[in-house]
Amino acid sequence: MKKKIGMTIAATLAALSVFAFSACNVTSGNNAYDIAVENGYQGTLAEWLKSLEGVDGKDGKDLDIEDVYNSAVKYGYEGTFLEFLKEYLSVDVQEDNDVKQIAQNITSVVSVVANFEKTVKGGSIFGGSRTETVQYSAAGSGVIVQFDRTEGDAYVVTNYHVVYDSESNTKTGISNAIYLYMYGALGADAIESTFVAGSMDYDIAILRVEDSMELKGSIATAAEFGDSNTAALGEKVFVIGNPGGDGISVTSGVLSVDSEYIEMESSDGLRTVEYRVMRTDAAINPGNSGGALFNAEGKLIGITNAKSTETDVDNVAYALPITQVKYVMQNAFENGGAVKRAMLGITVATTDTSLQFGQDGEIVVVEELTVYETPTVGSAAYGQLKAGDILKNATIDGVTTELSRRFYLIDLLLQVRLNDTIKLTIERDGTEKEVEIKFDKESYFTLYK
Repeated sequence: MKKKIGMTIAATLAALSVFAFSACNVTSGNNAYDIAVENGYQGTLAEWLKSLEGVDGKDGKDLDIEDVYNSAVKYGYEGTFLEFLKEYLSVDVQEDNDVKQIAQNITSVVSVVANFEKTVKGGSIFGGSRTETVQYSAAGSGVIVQFDRTEGDAYVVTNYHVVYDSESNTKTGISNAIYLYMYGALGADAIESTFVAGSMDYDIAILRVEDSMELKGSIATAAEFGDSNTAALGEKVFVIGNPGGDGISVTSGVLSVDSEYIEMESSDGLRTVEYRVMRTDAAINPGNSGGALFNAEGKLIGITNAKSTETDVDNVAYALPITQVKYVMQNAFENGGAVKRAMLGITVATTDTSLQFGQDGEIVVVEELTVYETPTVGSAAYGQLKAGDILKNATIDGVTTELSRRFYLIDLLLQVRLNDTIKLTIERDGTEKEVEIKFDKESYFTLYK
């Protein structure tokens, strides 16, 4: 049974709403020596201070709260840093409750309004039929990814389905009247933008703003990219977007699944498209399409695009991983606005999967990738790879990536351009070897609509 997934686009534009957030104050509790004694230290205050001094004539460093925590751990404290703060400081501690960071992130998210018109046929009171032009709007969200305040120029990423309607009168289906609104903006503060690149198959559209007086005088910022490949299950995430077309708002949750695949009908309704996504339980609703998924550090790790619409399913929503989005954007810019992905001409199977603990104790999935069948004649990998080869790592432009997840290879192929070479380390019949594959033919690339 297929999942019922809906794109999170709002059909109409409504008035903007304004929300506010508050922070808490921190005051000191017990001093550092008292905490050390309570957790097992038996020396005097002078002896404890001596243990913190520098050695070999070097000054000791100034103490901060982490030094105090580490000292407590040294003498027997077994709790986490957060538990330590709650126990020994007079503070109402809440995980990742950083209102300043949220305020910063809000300045990089915009509401997107795409205006369309289409000609429809209708009946006439005198009989027969007549046609009329209908104007309508779709509301979504967008994220500023490049910004030049002096020039008032910016690039904004959003979902393709936010700015596209196959039934509209435009030749491409892309709206030719796309407006952006900052947090708290009124109708008169509209920022004009134009579509410059994108892909329906990846559900990514890139908008350009030029010489905008509204941006020059705003507090807008470009979002800081994170690394979705290192996002960990259970980490705190924040969604910022334009749900219901009512203006920018914030919701929070955790990362539920770091990578999975969903199938949806394409924006033109002609086929089924598979998207690789991250799952979250943060609230995502119509109008959030194209908005931001930030981690607790305030870094952009995803572009929200869909949610489960099954009536018996709650809190299941999706975002496109930002690392893949970044590759798609670069690819589109360098290929005249379209996305062309290099193709090896092989089928890759995941032949083994294991779970490990990462450096911070997070769960890490490690996959073994094997060439399932011999590459097709005329493909880039023909004569270089064969069935049974285990793919170990790939090097492009001097950068080597361990192929420990299947999607790493797929995403890396978005970085390949005509005449580039990929160096692959493989294991064949128990022996490692390197092969080089040159993409020197246009036929080695596939255009993604």
